[in-house]
Amino acid sequence: MPMRLFCPVIISVFLMCATGALCAVNPIPEAEQPSLAMKIVDAFHGKRPATPPKKLRIVYFTPSDRDPEPHYQERLNAIMEDIQTFYRDGMVRAGFGPKTFDLERDSEGKILFHLVKGKEPESAFPRPLSERLIGDPIASAKVIADCRPVLKAAGISLERETVLIFCNLANWDEKARAFRHHSPYAGRSTQTSGLCFALDTIIQNLDDLPKKEPMLKDAEWGNESLGKFNTIFIGGIAHELGHAFALPHCGERWDEKTLGTSLMGNGNHTYHDERRDEGKGSFLTMASAMRLAARPLFNGSDKDEVKPAQLENCKLVLSTNFTRTDLRGRRGALRLEGTVAGSVPIYGVVAYFDSMLNNQSAYQAPTATSVPDAEGRFAIEVSDLVTCVNGQLRVEFCHANGAISERRLGFNVTSDGSTDLTQWEIRNALEPIAQAVATHEINVAQAALGKLEKSNAPEPATEIARKLVATFQSDSTTNPADAPSDLQKLPLGDARAQSAEVGWLKSAQNRVPINDNVSSPLLDSGSIYATGLYAHSPSRYTFELGGKWKTLRGEAGIHTHHQPYAVGVVFVIKTDGKEAFRSPAIRGAAKASYDVDVSGVKSLELIVEKATDRNGNNWALWLDPTLSR
Repeated sequence: MPMRLFCPVIISVFLMCATGALCAVNPIPEAEQPSLAMKIVDAFHGKRPATPPKKLRIVYFTPSDRDPEPHYQERLNAIMEDIQTFYRDGMVRAGFGPKTFDLERDSEGKILFHLVKGKEPESAFPRPLSERLIGDPIASAKVIADCRPVLKAAGISLERETVLIFCNLANWDEKARAFRHHSPYAGRSTQTSGLCFALDTIIQNLDDLPKKEPMLKDAEWGNESLGKFNTIFIGGIAHELGHAFALPHCGERWDEKTLGTSLMGNGNHTYHDERRDEGKGSFLTMASAMRLAARPLFNGSDKDEVKPAQLENCKLVLSTNFTRTDLRGRRGALRLEGTVAGSVPIYGVVAYFDSMLNNQSAYQAPTATSVPDAEGRFAIEVSDLVTCVNGQLRVEFCHANGAISERRLGFNVTSDGSTDLTQWEIRNALEPIAQAVATHEINVAQAALGKLEKSNAPEPATEIARKLVATFQSDSTTNPADAPSDLQKLPLGDARAQSAEVGWLKSAQNRVPINDNVSSPLLDSGSIYATGLYAHSPSRYTFELGGKWKTLRGEAGIHTHHQPYAVGVVFVIKTDGKEAFRSPAIRGAAKASYDVDVSGVKSLELIVEKATDRNGNNWALWLDPTLSR
């Protein structure tokens, strides 16, 4: 997944001109954005070097007991040049000109493949089919370990280059026409590097994309034509390369559907469908093109590539105050406007509109873009957002050296198509207090709380703020077994735990611990909660109840920031050592609700287990778990 660069930003309720009036910033039509963006990028980079400093490096990995697949160089050469052309055409269509990635080539002009013979046989690289698009991290680590010395000998650093590894870890039974694979299939990036995995097989061939016959049996995707098979796996290469180029998932807007399917959405399953007359195929969204425009591999310059980029000023506001007449009266409409400045110039703003309804993933997230003007002002307006509860707007700021900064805002779209900004208003009101708590400024936090209590902020914001400021006084919590009998309810976030252990960072009540990925202490799981427990798996909290309580009610989920990436958790509640509640595997925006009878119970345990053998990004939260008499 792309590395996120964070710097605290200011959220303002509105933008003010010198006269004190609200600044009217009009959205820039997409057709005009590329030239404006490239003026900023070109001013930063100046004349590009004659020889591009970055090229895509390609590795062919085969286990110790296998030779490379027949004709792999010829087949993959054609495939990679087709993908190179796809990106070039996408950048041209978006208005950025013929930008694409350069390929490392040998003295004859052919693509250079760094051949790596693994130290272990094929059987050492198992991959469960249930993790088909994520890949096996153990297999990935083994492949990387074998590839690293070969690349180092060739002068290639995995920390400074973009590398695609083809893995010869697939099996094709020609007689039975059956295919299965156990190759890693994923992509990720940092500001200075990219890495992705794909597979190779003798039946992966660009020339077969148009073929509707013969049919074959794919262990993952079922019965499909040879052409569709190649669409899926060649499209998969293009998609995972996108991640290596720092592109996140995104879908197509309602007005983009005539172009086909977003490559970074489900476009890996539609790549060149048009060659079989089975659809419009895949395309590169303006959001993806905007981000690629300054990526060194596409931009032809690596100036200040390693320089951390920060937001020096950022003021954002959500509203339904449209200037685009074509959006008025449409359902699910939203306006984002703001001013922004960065330590490295910002040339583009990309907004991803994530819906959390029915756990809709980022694969379907529509996008919109803009370019800041000379004062850093911009506006984005969209419509036809789907009905959603606890939707999230990811705002990503594209710096001219290829770095990305990010901010997230909440919104809802009701069933009648109205846009509800209550969550944003709550987050906006809490921002000064959250920042002060995150930086351990007690006096600043208390002053901000006093100001909030006198304001017209939504009532939930005031309660959340009080709880957050109270986390400075951890010794004031109550042991549930000793609570006064007239206390009818006791949130466990306010209670003294007998013991607490978590799988990452430190245990925390009524807040989350701060680190490089999560900058806010708020208990954020779609909505903001006033009380709760941070419980990254595997974790366990125990409380003494003394047999004096009747019920435990609440919710549990995953921190909003980690919902797209968490591999999954299971929430378990035990009473006096006996299991009283077990949730299904919780992933994405899903929540678990519990209502447990604790009558007569002396010891209560809240446990979070891993849902799989992996533990990445499992930032679990117990949300408003509350004891009552």
